[in-house]
Amino acid sequence: MRRFQAGDVDAFTQLYELHLRGLLNFFFRLCWDASLAEDFAQEVLLRVFKSAKQWEPNAKFTTFLYRVARNFWIDHCRLLSTQKEKVSLNAPGDKGDDLSLMDRLPDDIRPPEDDLDRRELYGAIMKALDQLPEEQRMVFVLSEIEEMKYHEIAEVMDIPVGTVKSRMHTAVAKLQELLGDYKPIHTP
Repeated sequence: MRRFQAGDVDAFTQLYELHLRGLLNFFFRLCWDASLAEDFAQEVLLRVFKSAKQWEPNAKFTTFLYRVARNFWIDHCRLLSTQKEKVSLNAPGDKGDDLSLMDRLPDDIRPPEDDLDRRELYGAIMKALDQLPEEQRMVFVLSEIEEMKYHEIAEVMDIPVGTVKSRMHTAVAKLQELLGDYKPIHTP
């Protein structure tokens, strides 16, 4: 980011390529729609491009990036809440096509076809994750999928580290409860 701030436009291309997949995964796990996730990731990267001067060189770039992503998500949710018609971002089949969550996964993050138990578990986890409140889901996604540390999540979400820990603890407990009875259909 320092190189980009200094005028090296190619440096932003490298940042883009390095962080696009993480943003896609982040947004996909919030909205369960690969097309929306791609649009959101592109918009966030455009906002980062436009606001590069606001990034502090002593700050971690991923913290800045995910703060922009979080703020974009909040703005998007606010926009949806002001509309008369409520739109479900999480329900499978909400596009009138009966596609499951697994069918909606982009090819590059879909689990291997030949590993049925793993695929079933992945689907069960995605459905359980979908049942978490948004604040817990965001903490879980940033921690477990984006592999951010609690203090980084606290900065991104603008909440105390203790709140991050509490939300993570609650999310894990809820996921354990939801997945406690999980038994794979296909066993070797």
